[in-house]
Amino acid sequence: MEYLEILKDSDIFKNPEHQEPDSYEERQTVKVIVLNEKGEVALVTNPIHKLFLLPGGGAESNDLEKEAEREALEEINYFVKITKEVGKIEEFRNRNAKHYITTCFLAKTISENQEDLRTEEEKKNGLIVQWFSYDEALKILSGQVEKVKNGEVEFYNTAFNIIRDYYFVDLAKL
Repeated sequence: MEYLEILKDSDIFKNPEHQEPDSYEERQTVKVIVLNEKGEVALVTNPIHKLFLLPGGGAESNDLEKEAEREALEEINYFVKITKEVGKIEEFRNRNAKHYITTCFLAKTISENQEDLRTEEEKKNGLIVQWFSYDEALKILSGQVEKVKNGEVEFYNTAFNIIRDYYFVDLAKL
């Protein structure tokens, strides 16, 4: 399997605090670049970290397209149709000894859902979706990459997610 990128703590942080563990627990995740009828990209954010990410999360089955569709429905409240696989990124996160394999898909909205399917934690954290042109989304993510590189992002996993999501959106070349 070929990965678009392989990310480690040393790729994300100037001075990594966490030592490489003896072994990693594998975690399969999905991300989805969703385009609406205007061709805008969905990014999710919350008032806690005020940073933007692609919708996505942990895969509960091996049907990764189905998992990406489920995450989009849950986080942005849209039924979507997967149009292609963008690629995979591998991450070794030392803090929690996790080996992430994240597959990203490109999708189009089909219809809006009327029921709020966010998890209780997502509701509690105020997770919302905002839509941006591709260029705006890339600019937002690029600016956040600079914040990560400057040590301005306090959340460990979010720092990884920002770098990973930027690569996916940049490589999609919409």
